[in-house]
Amino acid sequence: MSEAQRHVLVVGGESNALERVAPMLRRAEFNVHTVDPSPQLLDLVLSTAFELMIVGFPLTGMSMDDLLEAIRDEGSACRDTGLLLLAEPELLDDAQALVDLGVNRAISADWADARVWQAVVDLLQIAPRVYMRVLLHADVDVSVDRNRALYRTVNISSSGALLQGSDEIPMGSSFDFLFRLPGGGLIEGTAEVVRHTNPLREGIEGIGTRFVGFLEESEVRLGDYLERQYPFGRRT
Repeated sequence: MSEAQRHVLVVGGESNALERVAPMLRRAEFNVHTVDPSPQLLDLVLSTAFELMIVGFPLTGMSMDDLLEAIRDEGSACRDTGLLLLAEPELLDDAQALVDLGVNRAISADWADARVWQAVVDLLQIAPRVYMRVLLHADVDVSVDRNRALYRTVNISSSGALLQGSDEIPMGSSFDFLFRLPGGGLIEGTAEVVRHTNPLREGIEGIGTRFVGFLEESEVRLGDYLERQYPFGRRT
């Protein structure tokens, strides 16, 4: 499907942050539909497929739980749609708590356009996740020093990984990493922290990351490994 045929639903279009997002999408030739929260929205997501939904947080006029239930309903046309929350800065932690409870990504409304756009692109290209437990070394800049942290991967995809370990790296920070695939292939590159886990809900302390770049043949090795796990690109 070409970008011109992609339909994006923006919910809560009167907020300043969402008014900023809609023009970005239209410039990229997406079909943008803006609606206000209402009971009719539930019928819309149940019956009409969108490639992406962007929702202002907090949601006013209806329950976020009701909206998530409708989106992820077994019979919903939007069951597999990427869902991005654009949160008021002071409520980002509350929005992050909904990640993996029907929400795919939560970001702050005051982030730069480039970071907002990256989140949009990530969700339009959601990659299948593979369960994998290996040690990952992260080189993190702390002031003028560079410290190495040790994480354990929980799951991984071609676009990022969920890592168990310290959650002290701030969201938006980049770090260099390396790990070995089961079987010995070395993977090296740079990643960015996109969220912190909720230990009470997820049972682990750690960070969600997206891959920014790879060294040498690392991207090819990782892609080959993932293809062997899910040769038909099955989504988890």
